[in-house]
Amino acid sequence: MAVLFRVFPRRLFVNTAAVFGGEAASRLATLLMAIVIARHFGPVALGQYGYALACGSILLLVPDFGLHLYMVRDLSADHERLRAVFWSVHWLKFILGGALLLFILCFGQWGVPEGGRRVLFYVLAGRAVLQTFSQVCMAVFKAYEKMHFIALQQTLNSALALAWIGGALLFRASLTAVVIGFVVGQAAETCLGWRLVWVNCSPGRPYRWDPEIIKAILVASVPIGVTAILQALNLRIDILILGFYVTDWTLGHFQAAAWFPVGIFLVTSLLMTVLFPKLSRLLRHGSAQGSAYVLGLVKNGLLLTGLGGLAVWFAAPTLLAWLLGRDSASGISWLRILAPMLPLVFLNTVLFYVFVAAQRPSVCLITLGVGMVLGLVLSFSLTSAYGATGCAIADVVREFIISGIYLCFLVQEEHARSAALGLLQVLAGATVLIALGPVLITSIHGGDRWLVAWMLLMLAGIVVVLGLPRRREWRLLTDDSI
Repeated sequence: MAVLFRVFPRRLFVNTAAVFGGEAASRLATLLMAIVIARHFGPVALGQYGYALACGSILLLVPDFGLHLYMVRDLSADHERLRAVFWSVHWLKFILGGALLLFILCFGQWGVPEGGRRVLFYVLAGRAVLQTFSQVCMAVFKAYEKMHFIALQQTLNSALALAWIGGALLFRASLTAVVIGFVVGQAAETCLGWRLVWVNCSPGRPYRWDPEIIKAILVASVPIGVTAILQALNLRIDILILGFYVTDWTLGHFQAAAWFPVGIFLVTSLLMTVLFPKLSRLLRHGSAQGSAYVLGLVKNGLLLTGLGGLAVWFAAPTLLAWLLGRDSASGISWLRILAPMLPLVFLNTVLFYVFVAAQRPSVCLITLGVGMVLGLVLSFSLTSAYGATGCAIADVVREFIISGIYLCFLVQEEHARSAALGLLQVLAGATVLIALGPVLITSIHGGDRWLVAWMLLMLAGIVVVLGLPRRREWRLLTDDSI
């Protein structure tokens, strides 16, 4: 253990273990739920579940609207403001939550097809309402650096949900009854969070409605909230649009393939949650150390996720067979098309946090806004013409364009300008070389093997332009004295 703490300082190790451990427990329950649905209820049920889950994840951002990040930033600097901030945020949550419930009822009635999708939408949307109040407590624990309480909340949630799923399967319950396990676990998580905050942080009696505090919270939170919603929509726009064109069976297989880029986004977001305070300190004054930190993070992360993309491409049949069983052949080509998204999603997520840390949220708004518009156009046009294959291609192109825009903005900053130029050259060069090859005469359904060539060219270009991983880069990433 002493050797481990010399490599990974105690605070970094504990916070990382708590954040990743709690989130791993939560995501494990979600993954196991999907596997259970795929194997016991079939791809049609999986498609219904995937659509409802995508809608619920986006709806969760409405009552959030940047309030949680504001709480972390404000309470980290001044614990004495806990009572005013905690209860003022709850006043806003009650208003936003009420509006969300009204929207859920209207959208469920007129925007979701009647049947399995609608029922699961109501169940998972109800879970999102409970989850937003739990996240207020989690924001307090992050500000007080008591992240082990977050892990405790999420572990309890997952344990109850999995126990419910096991009992429901034992009694041969319906799909809806199985998914309700998520609501049970979430209710327990929310109640535990309130109890832990009350005992360990003492928020005090409810604070009255204060227009000045409410206004200050909204001014600070709204830009962050808009950006977070755009980020979530960009990531899940494929499932939402594809649901209008294909059957639940096809949607379920595509959903299984889409889990991999979504998983990279979640892992990268958790990593940046741990590294974000250090990143903010380094980029505040534009130091050379900050540039080296960004360079090491981006270069080493891209190499790892690029290799991961290659592994996913080659192992696609095995991975989907493990998730969906024998009836998974149709999703193999979609997963292989989505494989290049892994390094692109990593890059876009890291650069989002880099620009927020550098106090340039406008860059994120512009980039994600453009990505949203292009994503809608590409998804509608390609999905209507080529179905799920076109939707997958639209996803990759959208993430590629977002990466290019982020890197163009990074070139104008002091943070890793040379790295940004090098990555732009690598992405453009790899794409041009592939475009000049036989892929031009390959049909849209048969060109996924060229994606392997693109990923290999990208990895080779990163090594040539930015160099191999270096020990001092890893030391800087884990240095707790900064």
